[in-house]
Amino acid sequence: MLPTLLKIGPVTLHSYGLMIALGFLAALYGVQRDAEKRGIDPQAIQNMAFWALLAGIAGTRVLHIIMFPSGYSWTDPIGWLAIWRGGLVFQGALPLSIAYVYFGCRQYKVPFWGVVDCAIPYLPMAHAAGRVGCLLNGCCYGARTSLPWGIRFPRVPWNFAEPATGSPAYIDHCERYSGLSMTHDHWSYAVHPTQIYGIIGLLALCGILLYWRNKHLPFDGFTMPAYLMLYAVGRFFIEFLRGDHNPTVFGSISQQQLFCFVYLAFGVTLFLILRQYALHKAAPHATRK
Repeated sequence: MLPTLLKIGPVTLHSYGLMIALGFLAALYGVQRDAEKRGIDPQAIQNMAFWALLAGIAGTRVLHIIMFPSGYSWTDPIGWLAIWRGGLVFQGALPLSIAYVYFGCRQYKVPFWGVVDCAIPYLPMAHAAGRVGCLLNGCCYGARTSLPWGIRFPRVPWNFAEPATGSPAYIDHCERYSGLSMTHDHWSYAVHPTQIYGIIGLLALCGILLYWRNKHLPFDGFTMPAYLMLYAVGRFFIEFLRGDHNPTVFGSISQQQLFCFVYLAFGVTLFLILRQYALHKAAPHATRK
């Protein structure tokens, strides 16, 4: 856990924000490179990228506020905007970002689905960088485990004379379980490294989407429903291993898992619509032959 990388006077470099920035820049490079190969103006991609990022961050923050309203107060107005403290729900990013990109493509006169197929495969890579930020920040931690690859989060600060203010997993375990004391123990119980599970899954998803797009793209826009369906399934199962108390619905289903159902349903529907459109578009050509 390393939430703060550098602090010089009032300037603080947070690992969470840095990893989001690095993921964004790496993804932007890949998208621009692939767009140019496909005859799409890379400058249009660059012009849209920053605003798409801001729209996505706004969406993630709004969804987090909706899910965890008790964590925000008008007595701390900066807290509503302080994304460097964490507090982003990824599922909130896509609707606003995609909506902006759609209208941006019309403005710059570039094909929307062509841009989608360039950009979507790199989205999991950028998300994986964000998960590295989660690991360094100590958020999105897993449930307790006895598996040998379980990880422990530290008490912060180490001085027992000061209150423990960091490592959410450590504080949570001291409050919930007997046998762990803030006045004697330096580490939390071992938990599932859900951030690392996410990183591995997202990088694998990035590779799968790039392979399908480059080798077996059945129709324009295919990467979007493929991403939505595969991400939803992977995230749904990882949620069972989370220990950071996501709100639940219907008893034992977390809100994140409910979002996975929505993403999966939307992905299946979009796949069917785009495939039918592609078949309809190809039919006249087949008839003429």
